[in-house]
Amino acid sequence: MSISSRKTTAAAAGVAALALVLSGCSGGSAADGEETFDLTWTSYTTPNGYYGTAMTDWIEIVEEESEGRVHIEPFHMGSLCATNDGLACVKDGRADIAYTSPAFHPAEFPLANVVTVPFVAQDPVAQTAASQALFDDNAAYQEEFQAQGVRPLYYAPVSTSILGTTEEASSYEDLEGLSVRGTARMLKALEIAGANPSAIAVSEIYESLGNGVIDAWSSTGLDSALTEWNLGEVTGYMTDTDSGSFINVMAVIGEDTWNELPEDIQQIMQGASEQVWGGLEGEYLTDIYDQTCQAADEQGVKLSTWSEEESGMWRDAVGDTLVNDWKSEAEASGADVETFYSDYLAKVEAAEAESDYISPVQHCLDQGIGE
Repeated sequence: MSISSRKTTAAAAGVAALALVLSGCSGGSAADGEETFDLTWTSYTTPNGYYGTAMTDWIEIVEEESEGRVHIEPFHMGSLCATNDGLACVKDGRADIAYTSPAFHPAEFPLANVVTVPFVAQDPVAQTAASQALFDDNAAYQEEFQAQGVRPLYYAPVSTSILGTTEEASSYEDLEGLSVRGTARMLKALEIAGANPSAIAVSEIYESLGNGVIDAWSSTGLDSALTEWNLGEVTGYMTDTDSGSFINVMAVIGEDTWNELPEDIQQIMQGASEQVWGGLEGEYLTDIYDQTCQAADEQGVKLSTWSEEESGMWRDAVGDTLVNDWKSEAEASGADVETFYSDYLAKVEAAEAESDYISPVQHCLDQGIGE
């Protein structure tokens, strides 16, 4: 385990205080005799994008409210653990917290991978709330995380899949023959549409477009595409195909690490999650979308949304194929998949009723950006 826990004696606290004075540094330190915790957080995202910003805010809240008892060192862009290794790193102790996704670990999280089925949940904020609700009260879902020795600190939405192209693609038939980057079950959805799906990493999209490996990309939210990866520089057209949510992201902490933390620190962490992600329709998400719109304007991107007719053609072509694929895989969990799926749909529906979500594409268009 990489967590470093130590009892701070009065003498040690005195030495630390003297060091601060001599070095001219300022900042709080843990109270005498209190236990302190040094944690590491591995992330595959950039530090300044959507998830990196949330990560930084969360860390700052925890460190400030714990008054120096918790220090968290972030590692961005796979500098500690590669994208698909986040779960393994937490389990073997190389990291205490990791950004990951159920989509990266379908064998370990067969039930949680319900979020990878597109054309089901149209509101990623509601879908994220549903994932948290499942962890709170669905025993089969909880057991899946317990079996891996981790627990989610929070779930983060991925805005609906955008199609990025060099020429305008306003119809379902425009997918025919395109080599399109995708991920998770969107790969099969693209194949059904007659495209040639390519499972390259998001970090490789920019270069792959430049050297002709792919013609277009999907399975990335507008915010990440523009603020993290600058994809507007290589694809001047971005459209929301209304295929709905196709993945989510989660920050997980090792269960052993979590259990070593005092209850008040656990509560601080839960409070930080609520502050950062609890009000997803509020100022936090709006600020991120405003940054996205600014990037779209700066990169000269033309934004659009497919008509209901065009998106409906894709939805009808997919039918129940992807849902049934997930159900077949989820049976490995041993859970009653039909009952679980019904619970998931009910939680999504309840969350959608409370959600004021507007897609980032529509948010920008409402401001006259990307027209």
